[in-house]
Amino acid sequence: MNAESDLTLEQFLEQWPAGEAGLKKSLLAYRREVMDMAGVGESFLPRPGVSYSLRWDLDPRPEGRDKPLFAMADVVPLGEDELMLSLCFYGDDVSDPDELGNLIPGGLYGENGHCFDLEGDDPDMVAYCLERASEALAAARKAA
Repeated sequence: MNAESDLTLEQFLEQWPAGEAGLKKSLLAYRREVMDMAGVGESFLPRPGVSYSLRWDLDPRPEGRDKPLFAMADVVPLGEDELMLSLCFYGDDVSDPDELGNLIPGGLYGENGHCFDLEGDDPDMVAYCLERASEALAAARKAA
């Protein structure tokens, strides 16, 4: 992976390790569906050696909403050619009826987060996380 912090999302995706193609497929499927949600804006934050984050928020953000995003996908390098994908939300914005996620105390802008880790091409987990994204989006829209 390129170590430069000015890396674009397109450059990041182009240098994705071949051995992690299934994980890339999951990320792109999730991204496509989240971007299809009405009024959603996207940003990419590369933090070389730490994570590469796709972040989604309402565009424009509703009046009264202080939280800077409603969903995030963190790609975390675990080694030279190994990645982990974690889809995260504010803990109070989503449910986890199947208990597939991890509570991350204070881990999302100082608030409790709820993250769901994906391994490879996992359409069922992508679908589960899209349900969480819909919940988070509804909670974000109610903030005003």
